[in-house]
Amino acid sequence: MTTLFRSVALAVFFLILPCGCNSSEKESSGVVGTPILEPAMLLSKDEAKALIGVAFDECTVTEQPVVGLKLCVYDKNDAFLQVGLTQGKRANNTPESIYASIKEAFKDAPRIDGLGDDNFLAPPGLHIMQDGYYITVSLGLLNKDRERLRAVAAKVLENLKRYTHTS
Repeated sequence: MTTLFRSVALAVFFLILPCGCNSSEKESSGVVGTPILEPAMLLSKDEAKALIGVAFDECTVTEQPVVGLKLCVYDKNDAFLQVGLTQGKRANNTPESIYASIKEAFKDAPRIDGLGDDNFLAPPGLHIMQDGYYITVSLGLLNKDRERLRAVAAKVLENLKRYTHTS
C-alpha cells in the first residue's frame, strides 16, 4: 500500500510540474517575511502518536525542490501518515497556483468545513491552503476516516499558526 500511495502522490505532483517551471530561474523563498518551514515542524512524532495511536519513528522527509514540496512520512507496520508542505515561489509556480491547478482537476471534490483558508479531499488525502502554504495530509489511500483526518489537519494548522504567528 505504501508504494502505491507514494506513486499516486508523486504522480499528482508531477502533473503540476509543467505549470510554468523554468529550471534556469533562481528559487525564491516566497513572500517576504514568510518563514520557511519543515513539514516535521507541523506534526511531530509524538503528536502523530497521540493522534494515530502508533509509536512512529522520526518521519522520513523527501523533497521535490522544483515545486517547493517537502513530504514528512510516518510509516510503521500498517499505519501511515503523511504531511506535505509546499512553500515559496519556484519560477512561475506558487503554493497558491499549484493548489489551484490540483483543485481544478477535482472540481467536485468534497470539503471538510473549518480547516484552512480553503481545502478539498482528493488523492492522496486532504489538500489545504492556509496563509500562502499548501499542505496535504494523508492517512493512506484506503483510509476514509474523515474525523481522524480532520484531527490531524487541525493539529497541523495549529502548529503552522504557532510557527508563523498568524491569527
